[in-house]
Amino acid sequence: MNEKQIQTLIEQLAKFDFVHAKIKIDEFELDLDRDQLAAQSQPEDAQIQTINSPMIGIFHTNEHPIQVGSVITPKTVVGQIESMKLFNDISASMTGKVEAVLCEDGQAVDYAQPLFRVILGAAE
Repeated sequence: MNEKQIQTLIEQLAKFDFVHAKIKIDEFELDLDRDQLAAQSQPEDAQIQTINSPMIGIFHTNEHPIQVGSVITPKTVVGQIESMKLFNDISASMTGKVEAVLCEDGQAVDYAQPLFRVILGAAE
């Protein structure tokens, strides 16, 4: 599938009320959650961004987990991804306030999967 066909498919899926969709056509596979679709449809100038998984693995929270309302800075470690028995820290890379936690401790995550939704610049 080319990019235009994928975008058309996502637009068509947006018309339906679903929580999770998994579509497989030949070798192409699309795994989409409603939250991912909503985040994708936000305008680019929105003051909300996501912290995405840098790799495939198992997400683990910190000793003091990041929660909704937590204020983060670029140096804040928001969790770790366990991959091949190695734990890799995930840094926030932005300043803001956590609006939503999109994964749970011990959950398998894919590359670029949103983990947190952050309101940029909010420090209250």
